Amino acid sequence: MKVIFLDFDGVITTLKSGWRLDNEKQLLIKQICDATCAKIVMSSSWRWYSLEKTIEYLKGHDKHPFILFDYLIDVTSRMYSFKHGEREKHYTIPRGVEIQRWLEEHDEVTNYVILDDDTDMLLAQKPYFIKTSGCYGIYPKDVKKAIKILSMDKTNKRIF
Repeated sequence: MKVIFLDFDGVITTLKSGWRLDNEKQLLIKQICDATCAKIVMSSSWRWYSLEKTIEYLKGHDKHPFILFDYLIDVTSRMYSFKHGEREKHYTIPRGVEIQRWLEEHDEVTNYVILDDDTDMLLAQKPYFIKTSGCYGIYPKDVKKAIKILSMDKTNKRIF
C-alpha cells in the first residue's frame, strides 16, 4: 500500500483560500492518489484522536468541504510529552516521529510521501518529504515529485 501523510495548513489550506480547505489544492492531492493508488493518512493538526472523530469534524465544513474522504484511511497519533514539577510544560513530539510510529504499526506500506509545510521530519524521511509553500500550498510541481516518489521502490528504482 502507498500512503500520503497529509498536513492541511500550508498544503490544502492556503492564504488564498483564507486558510479554509482549498478545492483546487485538494484536487492536486486527488491527482496523486489516482495516479499511484495511494491512500491518505492525515498527519495534520486538524486531526482528532480517531479517524471516525476526524471524519465527523471534517463533515462539519459545509462551506468549504473536504473532498478526499474516499482516500482517507487513518490519522497519525498525537504524541506529547509533559514535564511536571515547578513549572508544568507541554512539548509536542516532531511530526516525523508520529509518522514513523504509524509506519512501524503498518507493515503493509510499500512506499509513502509526506506533504507538509513544516520541517519537523526525521532525517531518514528526507527522500519521502516534500516541503510545500506555507502560504500557497501544494503546487503542480509538487504533485509530479510526489508521484515520482510513490513510483519508486525502496532502492529508489522506478517501479513502472
